[in-house]
Amino acid sequence: TLATPAGGKFSVVLSDGSKVWLNASSSIKFPAAFGRDLRRVEIKGEAYFEIEKDASRPFYVNNGNSEIKVLGTHFNVMAYPDEYRSELTLLEGSVQFTKNGQSQLLKPGKQILYTENNGSTKQIDANIEEVMAWKNDLFVFNNTNIDEIMKELTRWYDVKVKYEGEKPDISFTGVIPRNANVSKVLKALELTGDVAFGIQDNVITCERKIQ
Repeated sequence: TLATPAGGKFSVVLSDGSKVWLNASSSIKFPAAFGRDLRRVEIKGEAYFEIEKDASRPFYVNNGNSEIKVLGTHFNVMAYPDEYRSELTLLEGSVQFTKNGQSQLLKPGKQILYTENNGSTKQIDANIEEVMAWKNDLFVFNNTNIDEIMKELTRWYDVKVKYEGEKPDISFTGVIPRNANVSKVLKALELTGDVAFGIQDNVITCERKIQ
């Protein structure tokens, strides 16, 4: 098992030559060597895969009750326990996604949204730039609400978030480098004029500005 801490991003080459990149607060469980018939790993959190083609040994990624089957492809899986939904995004090749016995094929540029606690799945067009932002060391926000932004910041900067008063019902759009200091990221978010942040002892306070 390889696990990344908050603020960490690691990569690993598996025994078959496949490459995996792990986002912050994520883990992957894999064998030292794959068997003759199949290749299987388990993940938690978020990971990007570039799988070596091997028609005789399908590659499987397990996450809770969901399974992804692939021969050779590039894809991203986001399945953090604190997110209300998980995402599978295909960049190249093809994959078969199975949940609760129901399977569907995914084509490049498509994304499946699914939840672990029920059978709901939805296939949509993917925003590849946004999905791959973490691997490219960027925060990419596209009308992203404050809750989702704060979850990304807590995983990357290893901080906690506290809302003062009513939680701001606002969204942000923009691109910010992930190597920026957290205070610079918060200042960039404050440019909307609708929210104010403070940070002390690794705790970010967030409140709506009174107009």
